[in-house]
Order: sequence, then structure tokens, then C-alpha cells
Amino acid sequence: MAKSNASGNLSQNQIHFGNNLIISTNKRLPLFDNGGALAYEAHSSVSKQKKLIAIVSGVENFPRWMSVPGYKKLNDVSFMNLVDSGSVLWPLDNVEKFVVVYTGGVGKPLVEEGGFGRTSWRHPEIVTLFIEPMASMLKDMRDKGISHGSIRPSNIFCSDKDGRPIVLGDCLSVQAHSSQPALFLPANKAMADPMGRGFGTISDDIYAFGVSLFLFLRRHDELSAFDDEEILRRKVEFGSYSTLIGKERLPVSFLELLKGVLYDDETQRWSVDDIFSWLDGVSLTSLTLPRKKKANRPLVFNGKKYFFAEMLAIDLHHNPGDLSTLMDNGVLDRWVRKALDDSALVERYEKALEHASSFDDASQNNDYLVFHMGIALNPVLPVRYKGMCFTYDGMGALLAKAAYEGKDTDVFKEILNLNILDYALVAENMAQAMMLTILKQYDACRSALIGKKAEQGIERCIYTLCLDAPCLSPKLRGYFVYDSQSTVLTFESLCKKGGQISLMMDKHLLAFFSVRASNLIDSFLPDFNSGEKDRQISSNLHFMAMLQRRAKVEALPAVADVFVGSLSGVYKIYKNTKTRKRIEDDVRAAAKDGDLVAMSALIDDPDALSMDDNGFDIAMGEYKLLQREYDQYNQKLANKKTYGMTNGHDVAATVSWLVSTVITVIVMLAFVSGNRIF
Repeated sequence: MAKSNASGNLSQNQIHFGNNLIISTNKRLPLFDNGGALAYEAHSSVSKQKKLIAIVSGVENFPRWMSVPGYKKLNDVSFMNLVDSGSVLWPLDNVEKFVVVYTGGVGKPLVEEGGFGRTSWRHPEIVTLFIEPMASMLKDMRDKGISHGSIRPSNIFCSDKDGRPIVLGDCLSVQAHSSQPALFLPANKAMADPMGRGFGTISDDIYAFGVSLFLFLRRHDELSAFDDEEILRRKVEFGSYSTLIGKERLPVSFLELLKGVLYDDETQRWSVDDIFSWLDGVSLTSLTLPRKKKANRPLVFNGKKYFFAEMLAIDLHHNPGDLSTLMDNGVLDRWVRKALDDSALVERYEKALEHASSFDDASQNNDYLVFHMGIALNPVLPVRYKGMCFTYDGMGALLAKAAYEGKDTDVFKEILNLNILDYALVAENMAQAMMLTILKQYDACRSALIGKKAEQGIERCIYTLCLDAPCLSPKLRGYFVYDSQSTVLTFESLCKKGGQISLMMDKHLLAFFSVRASNLIDSFLPDFNSGEKDRQISSNLHFMAMLQRRAKVEALPAVADVFVGSLSGVYKIYKNTKTRKRIEDDVRAAAKDGDLVAMSALIDDPDALSMDDNGFDIAMGEYKLLQREYDQYNQKLANKKTYGMTNGHDVAATVSWLVSTVITVIVMLAFVSGNRIF
């Protein structure tokens, strides 16, 4: 996934990508576009005959780079073959974008984008040409733990040359469901903002498969008379199956399949195994379409009459003030308790009242009331709050998008602190173990909001809740930074432009790696949070060196040069000036080679530090001995009255001893020689 650089032997409208791929920036392939991600012709530099499809996506689409490893594990031949993926400088916009390259030759889409036309398949052929390969792909995705999120006729291709029935198009270039027309989504996902529809599930893909199948089977086009809003309302009121089928006359066997895969309750919607059972001719338990409870009298809200709680829930956000009035005068309370014979609804309503009044300030927040009343009246609908609509797992992408666009993120802090995501999650029919895992994520985000460490704050919430968000640091604007390699290559580019400092890791970068690769950065976090500039500089160098080694990038001379100019304080760890000078010279030599790994090892060389410490200890021992002697003499000098007298007595005694010794020796010699002195 190396970033690619332009090189010779290419025309003005071509760029290198990866090791041996070339993308033609002037040759569009609009049939393979996926929402805001645009497709271009590409080919191998080894073989120009091998046609490829390059889908180019900007940061604003939050391409699913985290799902690339999972996609590579898919075995079914009906998936587009992934050749390569990664970031590249896109010359048309002069910014880096994420590129996904697939093998070409997959034919044309069954239906052009925006159209829901019929195919030429006869009903018996649909099983072999569409249902069986789709079932096989759904099973493969389920087994590999990945969902698609872009299943629709315009993203399904058919070629008569290679014998494959169908080929399912791209799903990696954009967030799951973000490019999906509302028709192909369950009501709760269709109502949400495109970027707030969540991560996607196999159950969602099964639903999209069901809608696509219906479009291939139908003989009339009744849906074209309705816009997305009307289709959504009909799905909520009558159910997806009834809304789509309408007056269509379809074979009974297909009706059973459609009823199963289009069932609105996700917990009862057919699974992949159920689809295979249907293909095997196994008779499954028929699902009964639920009937919504109708009130015995209407509730007037915002000038309209409502008989169904589910329909009222959809429209509450249109007039929050009117909702507050209906609650204050007791009209809504009486309607819920008496007009609707629904004990479960009453229980949810009472809990909503309790939750709405649990926060003093929030009780005056009409948007907060809209959220809780909406969940009570129709618990399967997404969260609506202050102009946004999202699923319990869809807020992260909206938060990331707001941060990327430089918008205020206070509303997202408010959502977290008011436990709105928690309430929305509890309304989901989810296994308790999975629910607890997600609730812990929300708790971690709330802790991050009040945390004071560099890797905390709203930045950490972005990368916790949006798995595919690249690093959104303002200093990386115009780059697509998502892994070790893209990080070091981006900083090399920035340092070449000048104006960079050695404190490269800001709150976004620290939060990004703390969430995405905690095993790499955790040991450095104490230094990043120390508040000591020299420790922070050395930790920046150590971490960038680790990324260089991990990314296997040979040289980063521009980054190294930035560090060299700011390491003077770091060298002070060495006490011997000669050692310090030697280390500094060695670091400069390594910097010329762009070797951050060597620089990092030198400034914290354990052998050099040990020798330096030992030499310092010896010198300190000698110094302490001399200091002790010096202190003793100073102690004696401190008493001026006795210091001279004491020493005088000592000298006099010594001189007297010497004189007496000399006289004794002379007398003895004279005596021995027989001479007399006196």
C-alpha cells in the first residue's frame, strides 16, 4: 500500500500507483462510480492489455480501508478481484486520496445508476443467474465477518465472456450504506443521514438483496410514482414487503423468499442459511406480517391527524415546540394511555418521561424530548437530535465528517454526555455481550472528554467511534494518513516544504495511534504527557523511528533534518562532553542518511549511557574524596584561635626530638671511638 510517485515514461494524464500500476486520470469509468468515489481506467505497467478499474475516494467519503484485509479473504469468484489499495497524490485536486483497484472485464451493470429497470432474465433463470450466486456471496461475507453495504442492481455487473453469472461491485471506497439509495435500506437505516447509517450488517445486505430481487421480478413500475420520503413512510406504516409488492403478481415461491428477506424485524429476517434452505426446497415457517395498532381516535400534531404511534414518531422533529405543548397539557399522555391499546408502548413512554426528566437542563431541551418520545413511540427508528439523524453506530462517521470539515463538535459531546447513544442502543434487539462491549466504548468516550492527557479529548472519540476515519489532524490536511507508512511519508513531504517542528505528534495523531495501534505508542505516552520539551522531542523521534522501521521506509532525510536541529537539550543526558560530542556527530551522520532508527538508538544508546554513567561515578568518587579532605582542612581553619597553637606545639616537639637524637648519636660515636667531647 505504498504511496506512489510520478515518474518518467508517463503521459501528463497518467500516474503511478503501487509497484506496477498506472492510472489514467482522464479516462473515466462512470458505470463503476460508487457515490462520491469516482472510477478511472487503469492498467498494469507490465501488461497494458490487462484492464483494471481504479476507484478514487477522498477523505470526506471515509473509505473502508479497515475492511481491506477482510475483503481479501473472500473466496467467491463473484466478487470483484481486489488488486491493490492505498493512498496516492491525486493530481486533479492536488490532494491525497484513497484508491481501490479491481480487475476489469466484469461487464456492464444490470441497471444504470438511478434506474430500477428490469432485466431480460426470465423468472426461472433468476435463480441460477442471481439468487444462487448472491446467496454464495452472502455466506462468504458472513463467514469472513464483513458486510457489503452497496448491494443494488446498478452495482451488480454481468459479462457473457467469462461465464460468471454476476459480479458484485465495489464496497470499499465509501462508508457502508452511504451511497445506497434509500429504497434498498430498512426504514431505520434509510431515514438516517447517509453518513450516519452505521457499519452495516449481513442482515442489511440480505434486505438489499431482497429489494434487488424484487426489481428483477416485477412487471410494473408502481414505485416510480413515489419519492423516497413517501416510500419510507409507506415502509413504516405498511411494512417493506407490502410496500414493494403492492399489486404485483409474482410466483408463490418467490413471494415466500421475498417475505423472508424483506422482513422489517431484523431478528426475524431470514438469514443466509434460510436462503439456502429455500434454494434446497425446504419449507420454512411462514412469517406473519405484523399489524400496527391503530388508535381509537387521532392525535393532532403539527396540524395533522395521527392514528399510529409509529407514524407520529417519524414527524416529531418537524415541530418540537408542539410536542412540548402536547406533553405539558397532557394530551399526548392521554392518547398514549387510552387511545392506544399497547401496554409495551405505555411502558416505553413512562421510561422516556423518566429519562427526559433525569437531567435538569435536558428537560428544557425540546430536541432531547423529541429523541426520547421518538424512541418510545417507535423504538426501531434512528436517533434524531438537533438536525441530525443516525443509528446507534452511525454517529462516529458524522462526528468524523464534522471534524474534517472544521465544524463545531460540541453537539456530539452533548450527545455522549446525555447518554443518547446508550438509550438508542438499549432499544436495539442485540445480544447482551455485544451490547455491553459497545456501552463500554461509550463510557470510554465520556472519560476521554474529561481527560487531560494529550491522547484524550474529542479526538479520541472520533477514532473510537469511526473505525475508518484516517488521521484528521489539521497539519495533515490534503493527505490521507491511515497507517505507519502513510504517516512517515507524509511527514517527509511536509518537512521538505519547511516550517515543521520536531514536536510532530499532536492530539489527533496521538489519539489516532492510541486507538488504532496502542501496542506501538503506549510506552511513549508518559513522555508525550510529561510537559518536558526534551522528553517530548526524544519521544517524537523514537516513535517516528519505530514507524519508519515498521513501514520499511529506507530514508527520511527531511524528517531527520528537522530532528537534528532540536536535539541539543536531548544530548545533555550524556555527562561527558567528549561522549556528548561523539554522539552528536554520529546522530548528524545518521540524519544525512535519513535513518531515524539509528538516530533513535544513538540518543539512548544503553552501552554509551552505561560507560558514561560509570565514568561519571568514578569521577564523582574522586571528587567526593578530595571534597572530604578539603572539608577537613576547612573545619580546622574554622577555629582561628587554636589552629596555629596546635600546629606550633606539634612542630616544636618534632624539632626537639630531632635535636636530642642528633646529640645522642654524637655522644655515642665519641664514646665508641674513645674520644671525649668534654
